[in-house]
Amino acid sequence: MILKTLIENQNRLVPAIVEIELIPGIPQIHFLGLPDKVIKESFFRIKAAMKSSGFKFPLSQQVIVNIRPSSLKKSSLGLELAVALGILHLTGQKVLCEETQKHLIYGELDLNGGVREPEDLKYFKNMNNDWVLTGNALSESHEFSRLMDLNSEVMISRNQHSKTVLRRPEIGLEQNFSDEEAELIFLMATSGLHTLLAGQAGAGKSFLAKRFISFYLSDETPTHDDWFPFIAPHHSLTVGAFLGGGVQLAEGEIEKVENGVLLMDELLEFHSQILESLREPMTGEVLRIARAGRVKEVKPSFQVIATSNFCPCGKWIPGYDFSGCRFGASKCKSYLDRLSGPLADRFGLMYFHKLKRPQRTYPGLKILSRIENWKVLAQKTKPEIDMEVIEETYSELSGRRQQALVKVAQIFAIEDQAPQITTKHLKKSETWTVKGFLQLEKGMN
Repeated sequence: MILKTLIENQNRLVPAIVEIELIPGIPQIHFLGLPDKVIKESFFRIKAAMKSSGFKFPLSQQVIVNIRPSSLKKSSLGLELAVALGILHLTGQKVLCEETQKHLIYGELDLNGGVREPEDLKYFKNMNNDWVLTGNALSESHEFSRLMDLNSEVMISRNQHSKTVLRRPEIGLEQNFSDEEAELIFLMATSGLHTLLAGQAGAGKSFLAKRFISFYLSDETPTHDDWFPFIAPHHSLTVGAFLGGGVQLAEGEIEKVENGVLLMDELLEFHSQILESLREPMTGEVLRIARAGRVKEVKPSFQVIATSNFCPCGKWIPGYDFSGCRFGASKCKSYLDRLSGPLADRFGLMYFHKLKRPQRTYPGLKILSRIENWKVLAQKTKPEIDMEVIEETYSELSGRRQQALVKVAQIFAIEDQAPQITTKHLKKSETWTVKGFLQLEKGMN
């Protein structure tokens, strides 16, 4: 008999196949396919649950359970429900209908025959929209088919494939921003460009970055939960934890933030290896990771929002007078050197925050309304772009910088419902995509 279940792979639940067969022999369950201790111990829970429920474990037959794919080491909190139901079906004590057999069967058994929903099921990313059968609910957040105990009938939920209702976080919508911050948030959301928020300590870089998730715009659908992921790792993070590592190639931060926002708060405090390893994921290139003879490929898909002071005193911005700095210009310059040119080039937008800024009177809800209006216009307006003119006019800029310039100029043109990008749109775009980076290149001279 073949049933479907879930196993743990790289710290996430993935579908697996369970083959169950009865052959003559000593009454025992033999698990094949590299099972761990948790799976092996499930034999005793299955046997006790069946006995408590009034069922009989096969007395003259041994149960062979093959878990595929066989090459992976297996760990699973809920595989035992699939095995128990498979044994009951094969012995004719509880026949499973075809609809039940199509489910991913995943539940923990109590010794008295009760069935519980495993704690890790709430993190399951149901990429293929499979039907899931589990036990008593831990929460009301998921619509699964359920089996309360082995004696009960399966309660099949018809709402499992209902469309996810997106709930935009309100943390940024209930805040006010300055006019420049509002413009920046609008461009971050509509362009999807990686953004570097620099400037003086206490000026509001982290404040803005942490609230951007409320304005995040994506054409994708979240793979779980009701909004896109927002991950802000601490700067003590290791390269292995960032990219994924270990013998089993555990899931790294760049996979957990799929189709979401990665906040690198205090960017220059991260280890230099992390900063340089961020370069390939930021371009969306397939990342090939090899550890201890195992290999996996990751296709990164996220938007980086980084904040940083560019000097240890936390005061430097273009035009800052070092006469009041207690560290001195040389030490501040060495700190800025931690940001390499190739990494900086992967950021499309830059904004320098100043302590003396205009009052925050621009409501977050107004920014969101502007973003949503632009999204409607973008479906109707396709401004023309003459890339030859762009390459001639901005020949001193890198290819990535030119692309960012054009992308933002196109956003302004769409908002104006203009048929083509004009000089006005390019000049406005320069403020956000070129000016700050040129100031950074001049450094602290």
